[in-house]
Amino acid sequence: MSTTHKTDRTVKPRKAATKPHGGPRGNMTPAEIKPLLFHARQAFDAQLVAGLIDDGETFNTWRHAQVMAAVGKPGLTACSHEDFRPLRGHFLTLAGRDAAAFKDHMTSGKPTDHAEPGDTFEARRELAWTIAQSLNAHLHLARTTIEAHIAESVHEWDRSNPSQPYPGPDPMWLAGLSHRKSSIEAGGGPLDVGYLVWLTRQKTRRPDLHLGSDWQAGLVERCAVSKLTQIRDTLINRIAAREGLGTAKTRNKKQSRSD
Repeated sequence: MSTTHKTDRTVKPRKAATKPHGGPRGNMTPAEIKPLLFHARQAFDAQLVAGLIDDGETFNTWRHAQVMAAVGKPGLTACSHEDFRPLRGHFLTLAGRDAAAFKDHMTSGKPTDHAEPGDTFEARRELAWTIAQSLNAHLHLARTTIEAHIAESVHEWDRSNPSQPYPGPDPMWLAGLSHRKSSIEAGGGPLDVGYLVWLTRQKTRRPDLHLGSDWQAGLVERCAVSKLTQIRDTLINRIAAREGLGTAKTRNKKQSRSD
């Protein structure tokens, strides 16, 4: 493995990947796609038994047509988090599981008739996912050794650039990584789910609020979009502070607009 060149290994936002058909790749995760494929297969088999599948139509072509019919996108990899429940409900309906499908359809759209503009289950799930990603990345940084982080960067390079040797970790990236980990340790350790629950109680002014074992689902069920936005912004702010990034003045600019 060559280590003669340096590269910036900091995490940077990426543009949406381009799919072969030319459309953007959505942000639906493999953990969401896998159960949808399972439900889609059950639906296809049920429709096939009922004689509702055209001769010669394959599972793949049928599935893409159903995804387009349900959410207007050409395939599962073009879908986003907000498409998960509508798609699952669609496939459950086609599989004859109406009761389960009804539950999914009822948890799409506005939570109540009096919900604020823009306060939908889909928007809530998107914010809850961002909160989870931020917290998990922070915990991973704190709990993973520098050597393991380097090994991950090698794996990511090899996956993205299979024909090129790994150029080696950037010294500036290593220094930043070490600084962030040291700052977390000096600050008393990483922020965790317990902190998130406390923060949610503060933002919602509900001191007895419980999020349940699936705290991400709990956020979606119990917090409006406006509160989730505040929770997200504050959490990102506090994580940056715990990792020793930026200054209090810079970090608090956005937060002051959210509180």
